Amino acid sequence: MTVEVVVTEDRRSQLLALQETWPHVYTLIDEERALGFDADEDRDDFGAAREGGRGESYVAAQQARPEARITGIRALMDLVGGSAGGDRPVVLDLLGGDGLLHRVCLRPDMPDMTIVTCDASSFMVASAWAAGVPAVRQRAQRQVFRSGSVDGVLLAYGSHHVPEPERQAVADEAWRVLRPGGRFVLHDFAEGSPMATWFQEVVDKESETGHSYAHFTADWMRECLVRSGFRDVTTTWVFDPIVATGTSEQGAQAALGQYLVQMYGLDKLVRAHGEEGASMVAFELACRTFRWEPSTAFDGMQNHVRECVVERLGLSKWQGVLPRFALVAVGEKPGRSGTM
Repeated sequence: MTVEVVVTEDRRSQLLALQETWPHVYTLIDEERALGFDADEDRDDFGAAREGGRGESYVAAQQARPEARITGIRALMDLVGGSAGGDRPVVLDLLGGDGLLHRVCLRPDMPDMTIVTCDASSFMVASAWAAGVPAVRQRAQRQVFRSGSVDGVLLAYGSHHVPEPERQAVADEAWRVLRPGGRFVLHDFAEGSPMATWFQEVVDKESETGHSYAHFTADWMRECLVRSGFRDVTTTWVFDPIVATGTSEQGAQAALGQYLVQMYGLDKLVRAHGEEGASMVAFELACRTFRWEPSTAFDGMQNHVRECVVERLGLSKWQGVLPRFALVAVGEKPGRSGTM
C-alpha cells in the first residue's frame, strides 16, 4: 500500500504519521519516552551519500532484488515468531533499514506477522516511508516502545554496528519491551567467518564508510541474553545466502556481483573498474572469500553449498548463490505467552 502522508525527520511528525497509518502499532509507543530522547548524533553509515553514507546504494540493492535474501529471512521469522501468542503477532525489526523484511513478509507464503520497521538512521526511516512502509526511528539500545508490549524482537543484518559497550543494553531493552513468552532473536555473521572476512578485507577497503566492527561470537551472544534474563537460550547456525539470477551464466555472475557492489557500497571498485567491471571483480572476490572448509562444518552445513556457485535452472535461467551461514541466538522471556 502507498502511504499518503508527509513525514519529516522530526519525531513528532513520524509519530503522527504512524498514528494515522498503523494505529494498532502507535498504541504500543511510549510517546513521552519517544519525544524525551535527544536527537542521536551517531555516525550514520547508512545515511545519504552527500553526508558520507551508503544509504542510496543499499536501498537500490534491496529494491532491485527484494528476494535475494529470502531464505535467511524466512528462517529468522520462523524463529522469532515460534512462541508468539494471539493473532498476527507484533515483531520489531530493530535494524529494519528501508523495510525489506516488512515487504518480504507480505508474501502469502510467509508467517502472518506485523513487522514493525525500526532504524536509527533518519535516511533509512525516510526511505521506508517513501516505499509505503511505516517506520519508527529509534536506537536498538534505547527503544521507544512500552514495556511488555510486543511479541518478538529481531536484531539482524548489522548487529555488529552497535558499539560494543552498548550491546548488553540492546538485550536489556529487548527484554523490557517483550511480553512474557516473547522471543528475542540476535543474528550476526560470526567473528572469523567468511562473511566477517568479507567485511574486513573487501567492504572496509572498497567502501567510503569502511567497516571496522567486531562481530559477535556464540559465547558473547549467549552471555548478553542470559544476563538480561532470557531463558532457554540457544545458539544455532542459519543458512542465509544471497541469491541472484540471470539469463546466462555470466549474467548471473554479474547480477550477484552488482548486488554486492550496491549493498555494501563498493564505490572504490566502481571508480577503478566501471560499473560492469566492478560487478565482475566483486563476484571474483566473493568466490575467493566464501569458502567454508570442512573443518568448520556444523549441523546443517552438509545440506548446502559451501562456496560461491552458479547453477543452471533452465534454458535461459541461471542462479548465483553466495553461501552465508549466520550465527543466531534465541532467548525467551519467562512467563505465559500473551494475547494480542
